[in-house]
Amino acid sequence: NLGMKLVDSGKKIVKNPSLGNIDVEGASSTLSNTESQSCGGTTFPTQTELGARKGTARSNLYEICAANHWKPPIFECCKEEGPSHKRMFTFKVIIEIEASRNIIECYGAPHRRKKEAAEHAAEGALLYLKVYRACFEKPTNK
Repeated sequence: NLGMKLVDSGKKIVKNPSLGNIDVEGASSTLSNTESQSCGGTTFPTQTELGARKGTARSNLYEICAANHWKPPIFECCKEEGPSHKRMFTFKVIIEIEASRNIIECYGAPHRRKKEAAEHAAEGALLYLKVYRACFEKPTNK
């Protein structure tokens, strides 16, 4: 389970912000089975492109932030629980979108390894960006 919220720079929850043209091409191989399509400046990858794209969700998130001229994502360990021999780590990723003055925070599920916990948070952020952008696209007439 992923906990996700979108907040503005004042830390208030934003109901319906516009993120503009978000480039999420090739965001993560685990996020889509759709064919390539272009919607208002955003291109979604084909299944072939998704399978060929290597890298972690974290590296893909860094690439998306760079492509959109956003600050790099910040990964924070926000929770450590359990005894020392069974420690569980929960990470969150923070993405600051300067143009719209929004901040996206996505929380991953607890994992035994910090890298896995950070990766899970990044997957949630990629999914959020892709789904959020798709929700605000105008349907194209074929």
